[in-house]
Amino acid sequence: QKYYATVVIKGRPFTVAQNDIVVMDRIKDLELGDSLALDQVTELGSLDYTIKGQPFVDPALYRIEATVIEHPDGKQFTVTKKKQRTAGQKTTYHRNHHTMLRISLID
Repeated sequence: QKYYATVVIKGRPFTVAQNDIVVMDRIKDLELGDSLALDQVTELGSLDYTIKGQPFVDPALYRIEATVIEHPDGKQFTVTKKKQRTAGQKTTYHRNHHTMLRISLID
């Protein structure tokens, strides 16, 4: 049976199923291959039923684990700062850092 869950990771909700890949902001203290238990679940369900938490579902009812598969960098942004009525112009570049998680278990 296929389950889904709405999980809060670093303050942001993600709706996930088993083997899904979640791309999110970088979690600094994780290495590749690390596994983490996701314990902030606001909704849990399947085709037959749905359990909603207030605000979270009781952790005794489920087990959700995710594995870190990659730490990619995002695309490069160009930030241009320009002063009015002068020739002063400054260009900087910026990349966001991400963490990719694979949902390895929803039970």
